Amino acid sequence: MKKFKLLALFISVLLCLQSCGVIVINDSHTETSAEMTDTETDTATETEEPNEIIIDKKTSDSMKKNALEMLDQLDTVNAAGMHVLIATTDKLFYEGDSSFTPLTSDRVVRIEKIEEKLGTSVTVIKYSEQELYDKLYAAAKSKNYFADVLAVPVSLVGKLASDGLVKSLRAVAGLDLKADYFNKDSMAALSGGHSLYALSGEGCFEPEKMYCVYFNKEIAKKLGLDLYSLVSEGKWTLEAYARCVSAAASAGNGAAVMKNAENYKKMLLTGSGFDYADSGTDKTPAANTFSEEYENIVKLLAALPEAVGSSSPSDAFLSGSSLFYIDTVFSAEKMSDSSLVWGMLPFPKYSEEAGYSTYISEDATVLCVPVYAADERLSADLIEALNASSVDYIKYDYIYHNMLDVLRDNGSVNSLNIIINNPNFDFVTAMRSGFPTLYANTAGVFDDLLSGKLSFEEYKEREPEVIEYMEKWFPVKYK
Repeated sequence: MKKFKLLALFISVLLCLQSCGVIVINDSHTETSAEMTDTETDTATETEEPNEIIIDKKTSDSMKKNALEMLDQLDTVNAAGMHVLIATTDKLFYEGDSSFTPLTSDRVVRIEKIEEKLGTSVTVIKYSEQELYDKLYAAAKSKNYFADVLAVPVSLVGKLASDGLVKSLRAVAGLDLKADYFNKDSMAALSGGHSLYALSGEGCFEPEKMYCVYFNKEIAKKLGLDLYSLVSEGKWTLEAYARCVSAAASAGNGAAVMKNAENYKKMLLTGSGFDYADSGTDKTPAANTFSEEYENIVKLLAALPEAVGSSSPSDAFLSGSSLFYIDTVFSAEKMSDSSLVWGMLPFPKYSEEAGYSTYISEDATVLCVPVYAADERLSADLIEALNASSVDYIKYDYIYHNMLDVLRDNGSVNSLNIIINNPNFDFVTAMRSGFPTLYANTAGVFDDLLSGKLSFEEYKEREPEVIEYMEKWFPVKYK
């Protein structure tokens, strides 16, 4: 879901902080104002140390109060005496990483609110992906209870769906799928035919699994690149990114560095907001990979130089030789004290008309209800309580922490707001584990098209086959 509802609020906070003479950017390093300058706003806030850091606790507390009121208004069953269980492959989304950070703190406090609302304790058990699948499969085969809610990586959804191990969330009693705290893009991407297999929402916020584009501000300045203006004007596109890479290469600089460089161009494609298939409620998904638009995007990416792979990409980037560095937004923490002057950007869009989107890793958490859950109404209540109790303030506190302690300028703060509110979910990649033929005939041919091993004329011959496959496995029976 493409939303910017916090943006105006953060801009007002930024302006308020500046008017108070408080430095917005993280100033723990020693760069001069000339090195840091990006806009007039930045220049005005980089010339002196702040006497006091003003924490906007009032806004955060107001958001927390609103979230608590939303939680209190939920009509839930009383689960007292019942065993309430979430089976997951990663507890991070629920309870944090035990660090002394606002994000972990908000997650831990949220647990208390959820348990208070449901009238019971919630147990979260972590399994490996294979172990979770095996135990769920065995329980389903014998029609036994396994868990109330599954919190699984999006990459596992296809396998759970194809093997009939999860209920369609549209058929779960008491689950209000129109609620604002559910991510609409995730619901569209995780729907096939009449079924909704999983969803994401405010309670699944994981900056640890969201990616962005970092850039070297000194190199950008030398090249005459005003990247923040491109973002604000909606012109930060794949074409613009390619021009920046070309300019960097011509000047003798590295273009991009990252850990898994073999995924570079696929990440740019997905992060641009392009979906391999168009899916949604009560519709048979349709592949977008036979379109002229996709062909043009692939041609653009094919001409783009490869990224440089590194086992320690942040160190490689901080050495100052590359214009761009692709990693999670969480990686900014370890660069907060670096001497290099860097900034943060969202992924470039596939077109100016598109909205900004964010690449999320395949292990990003989504929520499902397993078959033979003890009480599907309780499962619905747990999902709603998790998401309702998380609205706005968890993201706000995370951005505020980054604004004060991590990021270097207002452009990065605004970019972070865009990034964390626009994760891109895709039907094809989500279904891959259970429908490999679908993936093989859409996203799976990307590398062959990129290299020219397969021509678009040859590829387009598969379109009738893909249409037939979609209609077979994700039919629309009721109109």
